[in-house]
Amino acid sequence: MRSLSAALLLLLSCTFPPSSANAATTSSAHHQPAAQTCERLPSSLTYSQATAPADVSAILRVVVEKINRDVTGVVDVEVAWTGAELHRRVGERIVRCTVTRLAESVVKITDEEDGGGGGDSEVQIDEHGREIVTQCFEVPFTILDVNECTISSPNPMAHRCQPPSICINTLGSYECVCPSASFQSSPSSVDFIPTPQFWEDIMYNQHRTPWEVSYGRSSESSCPNSPSTFGCCDDDGHSREGAVCHSTFRCPVDPCEDDEEESSPCSSNASCQRANSPLAHPNYTCECPPGLMGNGKPCPKYNTQQQQQQQPKVKYDGKTPTESTKRLLDAGLLCGCTKPTVDPCDGYHDCPSKEMCVADSYNRPSCQCKPGHVRDEVYGCVDEHPPGLTLRYSSNPDSKFDTDRGIEYLTQGDRYEEYGVDVIDDNAEEYLRSLKITYSRPLPQGCLLDMGEFYVNYTVATPWTSPEFVRAKRTVVIQNVNECKVRMNDGNIGSHCPELVSMCDVDAGAACLDEIGTYTCQCPEGTEGDGFLPIPRLRPDGKGGFVGTMIPKAYNGGTGCRDTSRPVIELMGPNPKVFRVAKTSGLKGVVKGANDNADANARVDAILAEQRTTYEKDIKVSGRQRYELCACFLFVF
Repeated sequence: MRSLSAALLLLLSCTFPPSSANAATTSSAHHQPAAQTCERLPSSLTYSQATAPADVSAILRVVVEKINRDVTGVVDVEVAWTGAELHRRVGERIVRCTVTRLAESVVKITDEEDGGGGGDSEVQIDEHGREIVTQCFEVPFTILDVNECTISSPNPMAHRCQPPSICINTLGSYECVCPSASFQSSPSSVDFIPTPQFWEDIMYNQHRTPWEVSYGRSSESSCPNSPSTFGCCDDDGHSREGAVCHSTFRCPVDPCEDDEEESSPCSSNASCQRANSPLAHPNYTCECPPGLMGNGKPCPKYNTQQQQQQQPKVKYDGKTPTESTKRLLDAGLLCGCTKPTVDPCDGYHDCPSKEMCVADSYNRPSCQCKPGHVRDEVYGCVDEHPPGLTLRYSSNPDSKFDTDRGIEYLTQGDRYEEYGVDVIDDNAEEYLRSLKITYSRPLPQGCLLDMGEFYVNYTVATPWTSPEFVRAKRTVVIQNVNECKVRMNDGNIGSHCPELVSMCDVDAGAACLDEIGTYTCQCPEGTEGDGFLPIPRLRPDGKGGFVGTMIPKAYNGGTGCRDTSRPVIELMGPNPKVFRVAKTSGLKGVVKGANDNADANARVDAILAEQRTTYEKDIKVSGRQRYELCACFLFVF
């Protein structure tokens, strides 16, 4: 492993076949002679990067197997190995081992081969009494390069370059390079190994645009603003640091380089033009060929109806986009590149009112009457239907009306307000119109006094129709008001219609009776007169009647109510009436009596007061008018 920086000295005790089982020992019982030369084993252990031993255990296993296979009489093996110099490193490497063998095996081989094992070795006796010899051997390793650029994920040897960067194989590793105008793909030769001049050209000698180097911020790419990972990432692309650095190297994706029609950003008949910088938004534009219109982007295949509705159009001149097409183009909603159709009426001269531009079968424009209109020799295009008249009514929620029958209900004392009609006429602004309003009776300037109904006729002339007018009728019904409830200056009817205020002589006992459309006053029993107060606005006509507005029923000049009955006197209580008086001893306050004193005077005053309170109980006077009662009292003593 490359993380190991120091030599790792390992001691391994091995178990061998029965022929050498008795020779097993450990290297702790002896030591390697100084200045001893090492013998290289004849054959090399050959691996690819992918299959090379990946950890200490795997290294020891293959080395020991190699020693046991090529050397006899092995008692123990001591391996000296620097992991950083061997682990998956391409090329030839050597692992040096100190091997303890039985002396007889060494002698036998020496006799047969005349040498071996690093020359003469000193024979020693181990703790088991065996003669042993310590020798040095070199185990050769050959690790072949793997072209990571040809291996696909999830193979752990696959490269980590992200599209659109190009993978370049190196001895034992790889680098990632951003494509450019002069460098579009990886070298075709499988055995290609880049030279220093190759990297000189890639890194410094090629003029590259912002599209041909990695993104400029470290949050977006490792090796910012660089054409390659060379000299930036760890040389070993399979180390932890190297794998992260290579996998986060990002080159801008050219949106216009996709040859697949389904994934291309532009429609098939549009040309894609990338922006000057990959950081622009958007970083490309789609341009339609001359004579075609649209945003150049592919149309959604699922919305063919919308595509038909968005057919581009040009004006009468054949080249200027119509306003609707211009809005679609400005909003980028007109997809693809389509040949526009000519709208002959857009840009054509203005037609008179009630006329519109119509194209014939040869797409030639002309002014024709709008739908629902006919051409009249005098008035031109006119509405073939007569205008409609709709009565307007008050928006007051207290108003009463019947819109179905055209009736408006008012009450005596109301004022008539003219709300007019709504004239629904397409020709109203083009031709001289006359609206005539006719009342069946003159309208008063003030409030409505008389019950009944009148009519309002609205007439609009339509000389191109038969008959040559349209008419609407409003019926105004004036309903009765109870004058007996109307008071002068009541803030309502009595304030603006004094004619409807009852003028009965209520002080004389007259009663107000409501009549349909009027009222009358009735005097009480025992009186005579018309029951009215004089009404100044009414004047005698010299014929026994009166002239003026709102003449009440039975009005005769306002004679009021005069009492014509005599009063009735009725005695109450016993007759004769006995009065108790004080004994006369003198005139009180004038002539002093014999018994005149304070106590007596007090009793006299109390008796007089009691007598005064009983007068009304003794005599009752009945009558309609005010009377004076003159009474003479005869006292008999």
